Amino acid sequence: MNDFYFVAQIVSAGKDGFVKIQSVPGISDCLKNVHEIYLDFWGKKKKFIVEEILELKNSLFLKFINFNDSRDISVLIGHKIFISEKDFENLPHKNFSDQFLIGCNVFRSGDHLGVVKNFYNTPANDVIEILKSDGEEILIPYVDAYFEKMDVKNKILILKPDAGFYDDED
Repeated sequence: MNDFYFVAQIVSAGKDGFVKIQSVPGISDCLKNVHEIYLDFWGKKKKFIVEEILELKNSLFLKFINFNDSRDISVLIGHKIFISEKDFENLPHKNFSDQFLIGCNVFRSGDHLGVVKNFYNTPANDVIEILKSDGEEILIPYVDAYFEKMDVKNKILILKPDAGFYDDED
C-alpha cells in the first residue's frame, strides 16, 4: 500500500476536536465510509482514525481519535487528507480524482466548453484547466459549487450555468 489519493483538506477548527474539511467534488458522501485517513507531514503519510463525521450546513467535519479540543487540532489546519489505495478502490464513486479528470469533456448550458487538459493543486482550492476548441485555455476552481453533474466514467463534466466565471464570447 504505497499509493495515496488526495480527497480533502483541513480548512479550520471546529468545536470539541472536530476539524472542518473541504473535499474535492464528489467525495463528501464517499468519505462517510472511510475510517482511516492519512495526513501528509513533511512528505510522510501519518494515519489518523476517524471517530465521528458530522455534516452541518453543507460542511463536513471530522473528529479523530485522541483529538479532543482546539489545541489538539490546531496543528492539523491546512493539511491535505489522503486515503489509501485500498480504500480508494472500495469507494462507490471515483469521479473526484484528478487522475480521472484529464480528457473529460466540459459542458455549460448545453454547449461544449472544451476538454480538461490539466489539474492543479493550489493553496485556496484545486483548479482544472480547460482547453477550448479555439485553443484558449481557461481555469476553473474544482469545487462542488461549480458543477451540476460529474460523470467521469463517460468523461463528461457539466458546469452550472452560473459557475462564476465569465467567457468573453457570452
